[in-house]
Amino acid sequence: MKTGNQLAVLRFEGWDVSTPLTEYLTEELRKTIRDLDIFQVQDSGLTYEIDIYYPRKKDYWACWSKECAIDLGKKLKVNYVIAGNIQKKDKDEFLISGRLFSIDMETLVDEFAMNSSGLTDSLLFQMKKMAYNVSGLPVPDTLTVGSDTSSVMITSDFGRKRSWFKLPPIPTKVKALLMSTVVPGSGQLWVQRKYPGYGFMGTEATLGLLALISYYQYNENWGGFDENYDEYRNGTDPHLLSELRPKVIQYAAETNRYNQYMRNIRGIAASIWIVNMIHAYLVAPSDDYFDGEYFFDLEYNPDVNQFQLNFNF
Repeated sequence: MKTGNQLAVLRFEGWDVSTPLTEYLTEELRKTIRDLDIFQVQDSGLTYEIDIYYPRKKDYWACWSKECAIDLGKKLKVNYVIAGNIQKKDKDEFLISGRLFSIDMETLVDEFAMNSSGLTDSLLFQMKKMAYNVSGLPVPDTLTVGSDTSSVMITSDFGRKRSWFKLPPIPTKVKALLMSTVVPGSGQLWVQRKYPGYGFMGTEATLGLLALISYYQYNENWGGFDENYDEYRNGTDPHLLSELRPKVIQYAAETNRYNQYMRNIRGIAASIWIVNMIHAYLVAPSDDYFDGEYFFDLEYNPDVNQFQLNFNF
């Protein structure tokens, strides 16, 4: 299968590493790969300014899963995508991880992991080595950093000056599930699955309206039953009792009928609500922050020829 050489380098995610440093190192990786002339590297302006139809901004570029990278690569109209992250493992140790995805073949082509000391120049050196690895070229012994990075802040201390407390990221699938749990269809709308979202929302709204009408009719008939039954129970005139009896029976039957309507509507609405929650989780894009699935996943097992529900904690 023939494929082109268009490559997009996504902004690396920094885990306890400052945003200026991750942006700087990502751009240096992009420049080095471009200079090696194996890939035609997309300009950062095109990569960052594309309209992403997901409700995520900066975090979306931490595309670590195959599904996320391929989906983004198709939107960028490139043949390859590089995604990665830079983690601060210890006081003076960093781990640089990267993945090369083929958009045409929809697969992970290669994966890279490099350790670095706490010096910023060492981080830059490792990024340049990664550029050679991505391009399939041997790393020359004469490779040097060639630029001064001492002015770039290494850790994310400057971020903590602006924010004393930061909540851990919530996976998109879980967030969509929680949203649809509160308001049916809202999770689907959030991940741009508008038709199912409006469908669930409209269905639940319709059932809610029907339940409200049934409740109104139930109250009205119950009021009629209560009034006529009291009069029937306390009455002594045979003619009046003969007139009240069919009314009491009719009001009782109508009250029971609308009560059953409300029970049926409640059961149907609850079932659709649960289906809506599961659907929101399944259609939401995977984040794969920890290189694994979250909480539960539905997948096909060819060995037993059936779908299985897997739980992960």
